[in-house]
Amino acid sequence: MYGLLVAAALLFALQFLFNQQFRRLNGSDGIDSTVTFATYTNGISFVVMLILNGFRLRITWFSLLIAVLYAAVLLGYNYSALKSFATANLSVFSIFAMLGGMILPFTYGVVFCDEAFTLPKAICVLLIGVATAMSFEKGKSKGNNLKYYIAVFIFNGMVGVLSKIHQSNTELAVDSRSFMATINAVVFLLCLIFQLVKNKKIALVSLKELGSLSGCAVCNGVGNLFCLIALASLPASVQFPITTGGVMVFSTLISLIKREKPSVRTLISTAVAFAATVLIMF
Repeated sequence: MYGLLVAAALLFALQFLFNQQFRRLNGSDGIDSTVTFATYTNGISFVVMLILNGFRLRITWFSLLIAVLYAAVLLGYNYSALKSFATANLSVFSIFAMLGGMILPFTYGVVFCDEAFTLPKAICVLLIGVATAMSFEKGKSKGNNLKYYIAVFIFNGMVGVLSKIHQSNTELAVDSRSFMATINAVVFLLCLIFQLVKNKKIALVSLKELGSLSGCAVCNGVGNLFCLIALASLPASVQFPITTGGVMVFSTLISLIKREKPSVRTLISTAVAFAATVLIMF
């Protein structure tokens, strides 16, 4: 299962490249661009999940309920991220997003799922928290966007919590591929309705943009699928620190491959995150 988490972390890091490429090609960070991005990526991911599941789709009232909540959280996260990007620097946003994605599922697993709170887990969370904070870079902020930072922290964390809730209720839950496909379908339909109501049409993209959207959809969809599969047997208090640390490590490696020059502080924080990730595996 650790191999699935490492693969998921690599896929999440790769999706940033496709996301970045789409933003560069599209040239817009407005609400319409965000909705267009979500429409296409979730539509593509839905098809991928159906293919991986042999064109079978199971739906139960429980899975549909969690999927709707999951979709609402994703849309709330995207909106909060959009508002944050409008007035803040990226490093602060990343800190809140990554810490939320680790701390909330970790806490839920320990408090509500009776997962053991061990010394290695505590040290791992502390080290990744330190590594994430070290990635902070000063930047200009045009306004008071603390409320959006807090929203990003909560929404990103709730993605992991809802995933754990679904995977823990084995009698009511559907298979991981069907669950991911249901989430994708709900987000796709909501974004489609938004476009039709607001703009009276569905936004079209170029072939190059579609390529970037497809890459992002596959990386994100398969990465989340790997995390769901792992959650069925791994504690949330182990999985999410590994994923968070892994994303930091792979993101830095990708930067080095692209011949970018990470700062010394970034390299140190990556080394700390790697050490924390290895620690919690053994």
